[in-house]
Amino acid sequence: MLIEWSDSFVLGVERMDETHREFVAQLNALGEISDAAMLERLESFIAHTEAHFAQENRWMTDAGFPMIHCHLEEHEGVLSIMREVRGMVADGRFELGRVLVRELAPWFTNHAATMDTTLALFIQTQGFDTETLPA
Repeated sequence: MLIEWSDSFVLGVERMDETHREFVAQLNALGEISDAAMLERLESFIAHTEAHFAQENRWMTDAGFPMIHCHLEEHEGVLSIMREVRGMVADGRFELGRVLVRELAPWFTNHAATMDTTLALFIQTQGFDTETLPA
């Protein structure tokens, strides 16, 4: 297991917490996947991450989050790397997929503790409603 879910990841925005639980579960599953199944699972994980980041990006835009630019840039950087590695895995370079998965674990832990914590606090203090917005 790459990341063990704990209460320290709970940020108090239910949809964000749910998406983060899914991210952690999928990342952990990727950490145990065979080479034969890696490309399909990685593609699914990338699609989940794109939706995850798009959701947060919409919240930041709609809520007027003041630190949006650095958060957006980090999302785009991670997605860019994931897509690049996806191409390498498609070429049979499975070890690079495994490196990506291992490196995403500490990245997520840090991102959730810093950028996402700040976003969650902003959402809560502004009374921004994430529950009735489209996913």
